[in-house]
Amino acid sequence: MAYEVKHLEKLTVVGEKRSYDSIEDAQQKSQQFWTEFKQSDQRARLTIEADDQFQGFFGIYFPTDNGVDYMIGVSSAQETSEWTSHHIPAGNYLVFEAGRPVSREIQRITNEAYEVIIPASQHDLRNAPEFEYYPFGNVTAADYKAEMWIPVE
Repeated sequence: MAYEVKHLEKLTVVGEKRSYDSIEDAQQKSQQFWTEFKQSDQRARLTIEADDQFQGFFGIYFPTDNGVDYMIGVSSAQETSEWTSHHIPAGNYLVFEAGRPVSREIQRITNEAYEVIIPASQHDLRNAPEFEYYPFGNVTAADYKAEMWIPVE
C-alpha cells in the first residue's frame, strides 16, 4: 500500500465533537455521527469557517484520559464561540489515499497501516491526533479520494 510522508504545520481546527469510551467505539459510531452531521445544517455552517489551508472536512481522533473525542471539523484561521476548537501540533504524518467506498477504505487502510506498514517501516508513532481528511466535493464520484493521516516521528 502506497503512502507519503508529509510534514504538517500546527493546525487549528473547529467543529463538532463527541466523546467515546475507546478508539474502537469511536470508529464504530463515527458513521452515525457523520450521517447526523450531513442531515443537519451544521455542514453548511461549518463549511463557511474553513480557511484555505485545507479545503475539506476532517474526522479527528483526540485521545483523552477517559477514551477518545472524535471531531468533525475544518481548518480555520480563527476560533469561534459556536464551535469546539482544537490544535493539531506540527509534525510528520504518513498519508494514505482512500478511494471508494470511502468509509470502508479508511477503515481498511487504518488497520493495514497499524498492523503491517508501520511495524515494518522505520517510522515510530508520535503522540498526536490521527485524522481522516475529506476534500470538499462529491464523495460518491468514482474518482473521489479521501486521506488518512497517521502521526509519526
